[in-house]
Amino acid sequence: MKLYKTRYIIGLVIIVLIVIAAVIIKGRPATNEIIKVGVIAPLSGQYGSLGESFKNALIMAVGDDKRIQLIIEDDQFDAKIGLSAFHKLTDIDHVDIIINESSPTLEAITPIVAKTRLPVIQIFEANEHNKDSIFQMLPFSYPIFTDLAKAAGQHYKRIALVYSSGNDVLSTDASYFKQGLTSPGALVSETKVADGSDMRSEVTKILSSNPDAVTDIFALSDGIKFIKELNAQKGSRNISLICDANTEFAVNDYVKALGTTTFEGCLSTNLPNLMTDSFTRAYKQEFKGDPMVGSDWGYDSIKIVKDLIDTPKDQWLTKIQSESFDGASGHVSFDQNGTRVAASELHVFTNGKFVKARE
Repeated sequence: MKLYKTRYIIGLVIIVLIVIAAVIIKGRPATNEIIKVGVIAPLSGQYGSLGESFKNALIMAVGDDKRIQLIIEDDQFDAKIGLSAFHKLTDIDHVDIIINESSPTLEAITPIVAKTRLPVIQIFEANEHNKDSIFQMLPFSYPIFTDLAKAAGQHYKRIALVYSSGNDVLSTDASYFKQGLTSPGALVSETKVADGSDMRSEVTKILSSNPDAVTDIFALSDGIKFIKELNAQKGSRNISLICDANTEFAVNDYVKALGTTTFEGCLSTNLPNLMTDSFTRAYKQEFKGDPMVGSDWGYDSIKIVKDLIDTPKDQWLTKIQSESFDGASGHVSFDQNGTRVAASELHVFTNGKFVKARE
């Protein structure tokens, strides 16, 4: 009888231990379990070159690590296409985490992410920076537009603020720019341009305010269209162009469409380039070309994903929030809202490229 009781107790203990182990393991990826990473990037369209460079950096970062599976979708820098890509990744592919590059797609998926708390590593600017499950790899950059206005105000007396009204991020960029125009009379006009406008009436209105300089706060295609119309209408008038970080990111495409003369002397503020030489060399060796802006942020995003492999899923957001390391894009850590912070740097377009302005 005692032997039977002993066996019964041992059996019961084993069952309890199995149940406890199951509870502990639930939600914890085993060391060799695959993490499915959904990637959304503009692989075609106006920012296709940025998206391809970004994708290359992700692939390079994963290397031969079989524990990470990339499932990559093209959003063409279009919110509707990006939303469809997100649903495909989450509803069909059942990815564990999203790495998203473009801001229009982020605007579209944010309400869903807010409900599901799916971890999202965002590359380019988010419109809002709240404490949520979205982590911003691009340091908080809206204040660089205020700095741009301050710098422009030292060069020009009459500034026309022109920007896209169809993109919340660009509208926010413009509002921060406006904050930096503190001199009385510096802002001679403010024009919101609807997406797809032919720009003719807007440019006519802007020129009637007799500006010394005009901003270019647009996505690439509308920016090219605006500058072409501005050049056509201004004639021999000396009206300078004020560039911004968005223009600087896509400057090669701007130059192809408009030539270098249009941009000579154009001011821009941007985040300091902290892309490491070792990353640049490795990228060039593998892909036979220079990495474009955002590629290093993508590379470091994979480092964050790798750090999640032995962490229970219900602790992923806390784990990402606590990240602190020196990566390809410089030091990576997040503030209380999940956003990186950095100072701005004044650039000027000189001899075909943007360079750091002399102090």
